[in-house]
Amino acid sequence: MSSTEAAPLLREPVAAALGRATGLAALCGAAIGLLESAKVLATSDARYVQWAARLVSTGALGYALVAALLALPCALFALALFGRPQFRAAPASTCAALGSALSVALFALAGWVPAELALPCALAATAVMLALKEILAWWPLATRVATWWSLLGLGSAACIALVAVRFAEGPVQWLAGALALANLGLAIASFRGRRAPHAATLGGLALIALVSLAAPHRRVPEISSAGQTDVLLVSIDTLRADALGCYGNPRAQTPTIDALAGEGVLFEDATSQANTTVPSHVTMLSGLYPIEHGAVSNGRPISSRARTLGDVLARTHQSGAFVSGFTLVDESCGLASRFDWYDDQLLAWRWLPRVVERLHLVGALIRFVERRGLDIRRADRPAAETVDAALEWLGTRGDEPLFTFVHLYDPHVPYEPPSEFARLHDANYEGSRNWYELDAGARERLVQDPTQVEHMKALYAGEVSYADAQLARLLEGLRASGRLERTLVILASDHGEGMGSHGYWFDHGTFLFDEELHVPLVLRLPNAAYGGRRVKEQVRLLDVAPTVLDVLGLQPATPLSGSSLLSLAQGLPDDRRRPSFALADIAGSLSGFQLRGQRQSLRTARCKLVWTSSHWLDAERVPEREAFYTLDSDPGELRDLRADGAIPFQPFDDLQRDLSTWRERTSSAGHDAELRDDVVEQLRKLGYL
Repeated sequence: MSSTEAAPLLREPVAAALGRATGLAALCGAAIGLLESAKVLATSDARYVQWAARLVSTGALGYALVAALLALPCALFALALFGRPQFRAAPASTCAALGSALSVALFALAGWVPAELALPCALAATAVMLALKEILAWWPLATRVATWWSLLGLGSAACIALVAVRFAEGPVQWLAGALALANLGLAIASFRGRRAPHAATLGGLALIALVSLAAPHRRVPEISSAGQTDVLLVSIDTLRADALGCYGNPRAQTPTIDALAGEGVLFEDATSQANTTVPSHVTMLSGLYPIEHGAVSNGRPISSRARTLGDVLARTHQSGAFVSGFTLVDESCGLASRFDWYDDQLLAWRWLPRVVERLHLVGALIRFVERRGLDIRRADRPAAETVDAALEWLGTRGDEPLFTFVHLYDPHVPYEPPSEFARLHDANYEGSRNWYELDAGARERLVQDPTQVEHMKALYAGEVSYADAQLARLLEGLRASGRLERTLVILASDHGEGMGSHGYWFDHGTFLFDEELHVPLVLRLPNAAYGGRRVKEQVRLLDVAPTVLDVLGLQPATPLSGSSLLSLAQGLPDDRRRPSFALADIAGSLSGFQLRGQRQSLRTARCKLVWTSSHWLDAERVPEREAFYTLDSDPGELRDLRADGAIPFQPFDDLQRDLSTWRERTSSAGHDAELRDDVVEQLRKLGYL
């Protein structure tokens, strides 16, 4: 063949073309996945090195798989359209791999391509690559495999550097920085065609090393000593006080809580400052009213200016929080940064942290699955899972003092206790029912059927018994580790439940009657000091944080609205007035517009005044009004002494003046902040909107 003759057209075998296309595409996809993971690490709160490693591995492996799958039809398309020549042109396999990689990059990094159009976009990009094949033949930057190994190494180096800056400290941080620099050097060498796979391999090994050195996250407090008092705060969501044996329910099956009350101090008249989860819990943890800490309703996070027990105890205790319901995940309440470890894992894929949802690929997969009726983002997780996570964390701690917050969601709707606990209260148990999934007609029929009402109440009681059994596991774990006798244990609930009182069934969040505000509160001091005492005075969840600090001998970082209950627990004289202000947001809608109202109340040991703003109820505008009840003679709050505009006897005037002053003070609360769409959707599933 003369030098002037054209070289013969060589053909790429089909099997080889498919193999090369998928291999190169997988390499490209992994590099893109690492770059998106680095972007998520830089812009989102991954919080822990273990979560960062799972994010990076999910991004790299997930996009490698997607790109490889897209490359197969792209390669067949390229072979059918272009044939299989290799002379002077990029082969069909390379064009297919680059086309699928471009589609993945536009989806992952730019967000220009929705998941549904990934394949059409990949085929179109492959056609463009085929059209540019002569240019690609002389453009090794894109067609050389070494280039993509280099990008994979650069992505690994970026992820390692971000992990080093955000999650490591001391020698581990220096080691991570050195690994990132070494990875960068190997990535540059890979681009030059030498040691191509080494950079990516080193990156993977570096992340594994970082995780093993930092797992699980452990911080030694600055000021602590072995044997110092631990703190365990357990909140059982939606738990009415009268659902417990220690509060006088003869049918209750709550042996653990009853025994805890026998070893500790039980507060008979404890009240919540809100009838929804986030405001009440943040009040419990901060010693501030909702208007003061900013979380005035579910979905409104705590103010950056407010301080919680986790913040105050940061120098003396290592802290961990384990929550069971969506309303307390970090993006809904903002509490995660206040703890060393915050476990809010509610994805059905239990090994996958919530931050992985920020990857476009995982978010698209979740939406795809949920549109087909399978919930991946759970509204809550069973108490057993939460207690398992707490016990695992407790088992990895040293002798440093600990502050542990455990939230159990089970008594909340839907009432779905394990069958053995349901049968404790309903021998004819046949299954659970979700009140929130019933339409208005079905709800009306249910509440008019005494058998169905008793069935629902039995399911609720079964949930309480199940939570009680899981609390037993948690306390037994502390006892087995030798920590229980040095631990201050606080058991509380955030609010109650309607259960038919005032015509309000199996729900909460609307009214401020005592069935929603009267909550259990038990304080077990170290070594069961003052065990068996019962306190009759009105106290508040607002007083929990000041009590913890008082027991530990610490001062709050900022002034608190609550006051310590330690003197009451000790049986000492305590003449402090503890008026209990409470807040409720009222959700409503009219013609598609969300129209909100508000209730506020002031409760003393003898009386309660409730103010309701004007608001929409269905299509009717309800005017502003007040209601006044005397709790000593009317504990069920059945006789409104303000009905028809009547003026009750004293102390109505005093309460009206104090509540009016309080409303003026709280009128500037930020109720109008926009909620994120995903938060709104989850709150709707939970019945709050």
